Amino acid sequence: MMEIADLEVVSGEAKASAVKRLEEMAREEIQKAGPPPLRRRAFLIFRVGDSDQVREFCAAAKEIDPHLDFIDFALKVHFKTENAAYVRHCIEKRIEASAIVIVLVGSTFQDCEWVDWEVRASLKMGKTLVALRLDDDRSSRAPKVLRDHRIKLLPWDDEEIRDLIEKNALDQ
Repeated sequence: MMEIADLEVVSGEAKASAVKRLEEMAREEIQKAGPPPLRRRAFLIFRVGDSDQVREFCAAAKEIDPHLDFIDFALKVHFKTENAAYVRHCIEKRIEASAIVIVLVGSTFQDCEWVDWEVRASLKMGKTLVALRLDDDRSSRAPKVLRDHRIKLLPWDDEEIRDLIEKNALDQ
């Protein structure tokens, strides 16, 4: 913490010198702090019906890495609406801005055109894609798009999530 001594300002010249001294002290403190921590960006793909579980995932992941930012499009519009091209464009920009794409498969997850498109768009961009179960039900099959691209559906495991985030979600 920086301490500032009482300065008696007698003239404008003394005031300017005091301001310069304070500026230099502030620069020194900023340099001591070092660079800000890297932000990590992850694009999330999930079904709106799994939002509660997704929030739990985000809270747990933030405990693992507080510098992790999540980007998602919780879509409630039909894939074939007239503004779908614009929505796809917006999603592409957010996927591009992410270092990793995480598919969160919960209890309401099923094959869906938006999910299919988001996964394919992510792979087309060369993004690292990870698929995680949001529940412990290992009997449910992975969605078709994940099976088609041989993307393994991983169980929920804090250590594995930590490793994935640290290895793949570096700032771009």
